[in-house]
Amino acid sequence: MQSQKSVLHLSLKLFFICCLIFLSWFGCQKDPASSVPPEDKVPQQIPEGSWVTYSPYKWTHDGEPYFGEYCIVYSDCCSYQFKQKVGLFADEKFVQVLDLFSFEDMEDLRYPMDYDKVDVYINRYHPERLAAAWWGSIIITFSSENLYINRHDYLFRHELTHVFQFLIEGHVNLSTPVWFSEGIAIYGGGGLWGIRDTEDLDQWIARNSNDPNQGNPICIHVWDDFPPGADITGYYYNVFDLTMRYFLDPIGLDKSIEDVLGLFYNLRNDVAFPTAFQSNFGLDPETLEDEYYDRMRTYLADSNWFDDSQIMDDLVPTSRLEGDIFCRE
Repeated sequence: MQSQKSVLHLSLKLFFICCLIFLSWFGCQKDPASSVPPEDKVPQQIPEGSWVTYSPYKWTHDGEPYFGEYCIVYSDCCSYQFKQKVGLFADEKFVQVLDLFSFEDMEDLRYPMDYDKVDVYINRYHPERLAAAWWGSIIITFSSENLYINRHDYLFRHELTHVFQFLIEGHVNLSTPVWFSEGIAIYGGGGLWGIRDTEDLDQWIARNSNDPNQGNPICIHVWDDFPPGADITGYYYNVFDLTMRYFLDPIGLDKSIEDVLGLFYNLRNDVAFPTAFQSNFGLDPETLEDEYYDRMRTYLADSNWFDDSQIMDDLVPTSRLEGDIFCRE
């Protein structure tokens, strides 16, 4: 029985590693064939939208947006039918994010001035392949309109969780360090579950033993803190995921999503992150950084995610692994 379980465990790890390799290769490729729109689809070049103001991408849209209940879908020149399809999907995913936080007071969301919905920009013909969020908007690349939209479930929930944080804080830039903002967005997306036991953790530590901070995610405050050549959206996202699971798991720090929301509101009121984190999570960030690997090792040792009756159900759903891209800025 133990041997069979070990084989399943090893097979699961190999499966997940292969998926991450697939993401790293497929996610960052560019499709030259999709970089030029058909001659009969020339955008009207309308330079408006919250992404124009708050993102580095000053892309125009084709003047035919789809207006949903919570989201407005723009594009360089996708068909209106596809915008509608994406709009309905984005509305559904945003409701799931709101439900995660048990949030109902829509009047309390702080949109950028002159906006009252989330701008969703579908990129079809710009060469950049990305999924990213800013104050009031997300941009997601689609290589084709002939895709199964549910493949993008994780990406939309991830980016819309970022948007929700922006709308609670009401600031141009998020006030949380990268390790926290990405951790909660991964949790909002449904999680990655790439680090499941102490063996996985030890492999991560060994792989990063020569890096300045030995792969400690709490040291990643801004994007420039990632070591050169780091696999950011692959392996690093797994330790961000593990960190947020530890916070919100009764076996871990035993905090709640309400504590996360409380932290967001503290940041809205210009409370510094270390103070807000201490207030809502009962832990000083510096202490967390110093004790990180000891805490994670204890947490993983106490967790039992490999019950034989559930092991196959715990596999990372392919909907989180088969999106067009996984390159975040």
